[in-house]
Amino acid sequence: MPIEIKELRIVVKIEEDIPSFQAQIPLDKVQLESIKSELIRECTSKVLEKIKEKSER
Repeated sequence: MPIEIKELRIVVKIEEDIPSFQAQIPLDKVQLESIKSELIRECTSKVLEKIKEKSER
């Protein structure tokens, strides 16, 4: 059964000051891919959770 997403909201907060621990340690490709994967997993789980909540109503 296909899932249709009619509205997708993305809220972003941009901070100008980078914390000192992040400024000193550059990320390599493996770490960056790991962070991206985790972000995608979190977003997917939240979207599925919202879909489940709507279907329970």
